[in-house]
Parts: sequence; structure tokens; C-alpha cells
Amino acid sequence: MSRATFPGGLIASVASLLLFLSFGLMAAEPDPAAALSDADKQCLGCHGSEGMTKDLPNGAKLSLHIAAPAFAKSVHKAIGCAACHAGIDPSKHPGVQREIKDSREYSIAMTAVCRQCHDEAFKHYEGSKHANLQRQGRNVAPVCTDCHGSHAVTPKTAYKTCVGCHAADMNGHQQWLPNAPLHLEAVSCAACHAPTVQRMVDLRFYDSAAKKWIVETEDNVQFEKLAKSMDADNNGLDARELRDLVRHVNDGEIAGPKTLRGRIELRADIEAHRLAEKSQALRACDNCHRGGAEPFQNVAVSVVASDGRPLRYNAHKEVLSSLLSVETLRTFYAIGGTRTELLDVLLILALIGGLSVPIGHQMMKRIVQSREKASAAAGSPGGSGTGADNKNT
Repeated sequence: MSRATFPGGLIASVASLLLFLSFGLMAAEPDPAAALSDADKQCLGCHGSEGMTKDLPNGAKLSLHIAAPAFAKSVHKAIGCAACHAGIDPSKHPGVQREIKDSREYSIAMTAVCRQCHDEAFKHYEGSKHANLQRQGRNVAPVCTDCHGSHAVTPKTAYKTCVGCHAADMNGHQQWLPNAPLHLEAVSCAACHAPTVQRMVDLRFYDSAAKKWIVETEDNVQFEKLAKSMDADNNGLDARELRDLVRHVNDGEIAGPKTLRGRIELRADIEAHRLAEKSQALRACDNCHRGGAEPFQNVAVSVVASDGRPLRYNAHKEVLSSLLSVETLRTFYAIGGTRTELLDVLLILALIGGLSVPIGHQMMKRIVQSREKASAAAGSPGGSGTGADNKNT
């Protein structure tokens, strides 16, 4: 059998075509930095260079490098470089450079810039444990950029932010908190460590097939519109409307169901800055595990918005205890906190039914034994009844 051969020119042409297509696919991926303003691109013309640093008096180096793609994806992209660095004139920059003692001093000084827009967050932060540590001069006390970053600021869950410094402390919860991993997954850190804030139940859509939260994209914003269409009275979703919302989200779903996972979070996320001393953190179980507990008085349904923030829609607190929610909220249950009254009644009836069997059996046994004794006594010599009458006859 002869082996097929191909002309060398054909092989070269195919290889060139494949190479062209691969470069075409690479080029098709959009560069997020391309969307930056011309002024920001001018700044990044220098500061986008890796290894750009400033020598400090203590011998350390302060990085001046800014990754353009990361900045382009940050929440500060919309305001640009000049919004935070207003004192810099590009036509004279770098000019006379400001003296910076060390990177810590610079980070603390830059918090004044953050406050220009985030004054409300500072009002919550000022009475916190972190602020107290900073006033004491403790270098471990976090400032804005330690938790949120500087040029690559993106919304992060409170858990990820806290674990950045307190990963080792998570193990300490195992020593006193029952089922600690589940609590750390279902309860935000600030819900216990900011004891004066208001808490709520956030029922967030979760993709069980992909094992991640459902995230809306900028070009497909549907959640709020869909939730409003389900809310007939425009006063928040009741149990039936919530069930219909979940069913609608899962219409035609093949890969896996979109479910609701409940978390205890803060009603106002900004209050996460009000962290108290460790000794003041909530530790009593009945803060949540009792009827009418404060976190279960406010409920919302949510997805993750394209910028990472939770996009919430209010729901009635009764959805946590409605029979219609048994299927909808099958992955969320807090002992003593979320109770379905009808199921409580059915449980009581089941217990009564279960107890009635042995109790009834014992009662019937005693009745039968009593009758047998009475019958035996009636038929014995000298006993009353038919036997005595026959003897007299």
C-alpha cells in the first residue's frame, strides 16, 4: 500500500493559515486599557513601566508602577488619575518631587484623598478597632489601601478582605463555634464583629453546576427587571412570587439548577467599617438561633452585579417560614431562626402519632389482661357469676 503524500507548498500554506488564525483570535480579545482616557494613558506612559520606583530615605523603594489592565478594570477607572492626584500638573511633572518618609506615612496621608469621596465610610471607620489601632501608631492597623487596594480597586466580599490579614484567626473559631466552617460560609465577618449594625438575610442566586454565584454582565442586565415583573404589588417578593422567580430563572436549564443560598450580611455594606474590639463580637447563639431574631426581619434576593457589588431586591420576611419556600430555600435553614409553622404542626402530629402506637399498645394490653383476670376470677370456685348460679341449681 502506498503512503499518501502532500505537496510541501500545501503544508506551508495550511501552517500559515493556522498561524494567522491564532494571531487573529489573540487580537480579538479586547484590551481593557484601550478604553482609558487619553489623559490616563499619558500617565501610564511612564507609570505603566514595570520596576518604576522611588527611593525613600530609609533605604526602601516605593513602587510607582501601575498595571494598566488592572486600573482599567477598577471602580476608579471612571474618574481617572487626576481625580485622586489633583495636585499634579502633567506639563511640569515630575518636577520637584515631594518628600516621602516611608511607604506607611504615604499610605496614611493618602487616606485624606479617599475621604473626599468616601466621607460616610470614614464616619463608620473612625470608631472602629482599626482606627483606634492607627491612632495608637500601630503599623499593623489597616488604612484604606490595605483592604481595598490603590489602583486596582474592585468590590470584594468582606470575607476575602478580612482573610487577607486574618487567615490564621479563622482556625480559632473551631475551638468554640459549633460547625465553624458552615458559619464562616453563611455569615459575613462583620455580621458578628460589628455588633451595633443591622443585619439581614441575603438570598443570593447560585449556579450549582458551575459552583459559583450568578453574575450579571454589563450587556445583559436582567435581574432587577425580572424581579419587578414578579412583584405584583410592588412591595417586595412574597413566597409565591419568589418561587415563580426561581422557576423563571431556571426555565430551560439543563446544566444544573440555579438555587438560592442564604447568607447573613449587613443591611448597609458600608457599615462593615464599624468593626469593634474582639471582646465585643457577638458570640451568643440566640442572636440568630431563636424565633424573631433580628437578622431574619429583613430579607432580600440578589445576584452579583457586573462590578462585583450585590444587586438586591427586597422580599417579605415571611418567605423564610412559608411552606411555599420549602423547595425554593432548601439550602438555607437556621435552627430556631427560620421555621415553617405548618411543618411544626406536622412534626407535632407525627410525634403524637408515633407515641400513640406504644402507648395504645400498652393500654390495650392492660385492658385485655384486666378482662382476663376478671374472667378467671368469675370462673373459679367460690367466684361470682354463672358458675355459682349453676351450683345452686
